[in-house]
Amino acid sequence: MKTDYLPRPLASLKPFAVALFLLLPLSVSAADQWQDLSPDQQQVLQNMADDWDTLDPQQRQRLVHGAERWLAMTPEQQEKARGRFENWQNMSPEERVRLREQFGQYRNLSPEQQAKARRNFQRFKNMPPEQREALRERWESMSPEQRAQARERIQNMDPAKRRQMRERWDNMSEEERNQVREQAGNRNSWAPQGK
Repeated sequence: MKTDYLPRPLASLKPFAVALFLLLPLSVSAADQWQDLSPDQQQVLQNMADDWDTLDPQQRQRLVHGAERWLAMTPEQQEKARGRFENWQNMSPEERVRLREQFGQYRNLSPEQQAKARRNFQRFKNMPPEQREALRERWESMSPEQRAQARERIQNMDPAKRRQMRERWDNMSEEERNQVREQAGNRNSWAPQGK
């Protein structure tokens, strides 16, 4: 559908918005007719206007819900969402499958486990890029058995002991950390480099 008459930022949002909205959960009642949509919703979903009558009610509902979420976002949130969509578009089919599987695993976690995963992700995200890359390379170089052992050791560790170890690690100098790594050898090759 042609969107030349829309401001440039809105025209570039159309493919992103449609893809995002198709993935969102259902919770908003769908408009039976295109004319039932608000002008703002119609503007966001403009490229769906010609196909609206052919969509089933669930698809319409997802699109309406997505349009509402999009319209509620700040410009900064919209920009982040655009960036995530561009990343998604640049992924290989295998990467998309892996990401969907990981998201499915995340959704099956308890709320406490999800909160812990978010904290760990945030801690990883806040690492310097070279430290993140070193950790990623070390993890990828491990065999599946070594990864499973590392996960098991961490999961079975008493939470208080895990916190204590993390605090001790954070308070070590780089030289002390390197000594610990050398002593541990391959057994603890998952220990973070840098800080």
